[in-house]
Amino acid sequence: MSFVRELGAAERIYCREQTDHGNQTLVQVLIISNAHKINELTARQALVKLYQDYCPVLGYKICPSDDQTTLVYVSKDEQQAEQDLMSNFKYQQGTGWHEVFQDELNIPFDNDNLSRWIIINGNILIMSFHHGLVDAKNLFYISRQYLSLCSTLISVKPKNTLFLEPMEKYLFNKYSYEKISDLELKPRSSRPDPIISRTHVRHFYFSSQILDRLIEQSHSNKIRLNSILSVITATAYYLASDYNEEKTLKIHMMVNIRPHLKLDYEQPGMFVTVFDCFVNINQPSISSSWLNAIQQHNDLHRRINEKEYIMNCKNDTNLLNMINNNESFSCDDVHFAFSNLGLLSNTDDNQIEEHYFGVSLIEQRWTSAILVGVSTINGRLCFTIAYSKNKIEKAFIEKWIEKIYYLLEQI
Repeated sequence: MSFVRELGAAERIYCREQTDHGNQTLVQVLIISNAHKINELTARQALVKLYQDYCPVLGYKICPSDDQTTLVYVSKDEQQAEQDLMSNFKYQQGTGWHEVFQDELNIPFDNDNLSRWIIINGNILIMSFHHGLVDAKNLFYISRQYLSLCSTLISVKPKNTLFLEPMEKYLFNKYSYEKISDLELKPRSSRPDPIISRTHVRHFYFSSQILDRLIEQSHSNKIRLNSILSVITATAYYLASDYNEEKTLKIHMMVNIRPHLKLDYEQPGMFVTVFDCFVNINQPSISSSWLNAIQQHNDLHRRINEKEYIMNCKNDTNLLNMINNNESFSCDDVHFAFSNLGLLSNTDDNQIEEHYFGVSLIEQRWTSAILVGVSTINGRLCFTIAYSKNKIEKAFIEKWIEKIYYLLEQI
């Protein structure tokens, strides 16, 4: 093993939150065109070549520093890295991906093996990573490079070898350029052994007919799909909570504000920040949900146009300092966070027909209890609900899901 570098501040926060809150797993599903189906031997050979030629991060592990004050990446020797990759690779037939996807989101990572790979029926790739190692943008890059190798297995000099820059370069301080990589996080308790995640994830999906009707009516009302879905989710939360009087629910809307930023440096990908949104519910109905969605859509656009996101981005620095100082804080007044997950560009890649990803983390900067993610894949609307098992009962989540089905089937 050899030392690579210390974890950056953002990466250490992911590791710390895994200790404090539970599993920190990022899982991506890619559906590959039938013309590019992959056999098992090719898949295994391509994974080894991906590690050797493009992504040395696949051979990393996380360890305490020698003085036990921080965390560091070390690279395994090549033989051990390849052996571990093969041990964490599965090739399956006749399995539905939805169940596998949910299972993967609920399996914690240890610090020695930071990725898992599954291919189903030759054309569905499921990649799982410890979120401290890879974010969604890098995960998509890795998957495209892997599929390219599955098609050719030709070794060429890599144009972009992923040596894993500290992720705070694009996750934090996105607008003000403040340097945080030197932030020294105070020592905290180590992760329990065996690892028991305090988070759980439920994944579920809806028919193409429901999605088609939602899209049609969203276009008719001139709003984004996210607006009506967040309101429907809030209304279902109201019903599952058995409220019988007027109630205002607070949502942390996670919004990609990258198209609105004019930066002096090259930075692709998403810049996600949080907006506080409020949904007032009295007599829940589909008609009132559309009215709330239109109001929320217009309010968010006004706030974006007024550049409220600049202050939201700068608040990331405050979060880091609070965590560094071991300050106690929470977002207990937030009922849930809501995000449109999985919207990354396929560019010109004709291998990938669809992709979707989910996360099993409860990030302190978004909400202390629940993160709802939505996206579409293969013409279906998909949800993931990641929640804290210490604060939220499984029975409530199941009742909430029933109410989401009940409302969407009325669309």
